[in-house]
Formats: sequence, C-alpha cells, structure tokens
Amino acid sequence: MKSSLRKILLLVVLTLLAAGPMASGQAKPQNEEFQYHWQLRNFLGTLVGLFLPRQGEGSLTFKSLGNGHLQSELTITSGAAKQGEYFRYGSEIDTRTLQPIRAWSSYSWRGETKSKSAPIEQIGVLDIASGIYSIRQDPPEKTRRMEIWSDGKIYPVVVIPLGIESRRTRNGKKVDVRHYSIRGVDVPERGNKWKGKLDLWLARDEAATPVEILLSRNLADVHLELNSL
Repeated sequence: MKSSLRKILLLVVLTLLAAGPMASGQAKPQNEEFQYHWQLRNFLGTLVGLFLPRQGEGSLTFKSLGNGHLQSELTITSGAAKQGEYFRYGSEIDTRTLQPIRAWSSYSWRGETKSKSAPIEQIGVLDIASGIYSIRQDPPEKTRRMEIWSDGKIYPVVVIPLGIESRRTRNGKKVDVRHYSIRGVDVPERGNKWKGKLDLWLARDEAATPVEILLSRNLADVHLELNSL
C-alpha cells in the first residue's frame, strides 16, 4: 500500500516538473529594446528628404506591464529635426492571444501634431507594433490574411512570407533572416485599400530579432537597420 502511494506521489511530482511554467502560470513577457538607424528610400522619399530629415534614429521596445500584458512601441526620430519631431506606433498586447487590447499612433513633424488611440475589440485586428510582435512569435509558413489598425481605421491586409535571405547589420555582421511583407488588399465592399507597407527581416534566432524594418508612410519609405546583433 505504501509502495503504491509513493509511486502515485512520484508520478504527480514528475507531472508537475514536466508541466514547467504552465504549473505556475504563464511566463512573464520579456523586456526587449532594439536600436536602429533609418534613412529615406525611393525617389519620392528622396524628394521629401529635401524638406525633411533624411535619416535618424529608431527604437523598437517591448515592455512588460504590471497586468501581465506587453507594451510594444516603434519610435522614429531624427537628430536633424529642430522641434523634437517623431513618429510613434504602439499597442498594449495580450501575450496569450497575441492580440492588441489598445493601439495608438502619433506624430509631430514640421509644426504639425496628430495622434490616434483606440481600443481594439475585433478579433484578428493588429496594428503595426503588435503585428511585428505577432509575426515574431508565430511566423507564418504561408500567406496569411489579417486586419490592420492604422491611424484609427481598420484595413484588410495580407502577410506574405518571402523566404530566407542574407542581410548585414550596421556593424557588419552577416545574418540569415526570414523576410515577410505586409500589404493592403482590395476588398470592394470595405472601401479604401491600405496604402501603407510593412516589411520585416527577422533573424533566424530564438528571439526572431528584427534585423531590418521597412515602413512606408505617405510619400516615403523609412528603412530601419539594426545597429548591432
């Protein structure tokens, strides 16, 4: 009888050990910060650069919040800007579902300031910041449809895996990456198509480090390159 009881207790202990983090709840989201250098790309971007800064600094941060959620934010600034100009995209993410709970975007540029913030109640809707996090955590193997929140509006988009490529960080390190492209799709009954573009080059490491980001807004492509890996 005692032998049987010991066997049962041993099985319980082994089960708990095998369960790992699930036995004590979900693992706490990890804080991360990536630093980038950006520059304008394409012909229209060159023209815009005649009147606006053509390069600067960027950061992508993931910060754990007290409620167990994660705050993700992409910030683009420039030392050449004279009035503290910036572009910022962010969201509060439920890491269990990879879904944003709230999203915001704001900018201050050449004397003009604008900001949008809204709760995300529709399942399957991501913003730029949570979209980066979601693709890092659950990289698609094939084309994936989704919705994107952009400046207060929701648009249908598609995530397209473009395969394995080789890139270099700004400190010269060669990195194998997975390339993903996010583009708007035409859905006549939905009205306007998303005119933005988002490309991600994620390192093939455990963290799926964002080595490069290409973000298109208005007339210019902002290309961010990771400073070091």
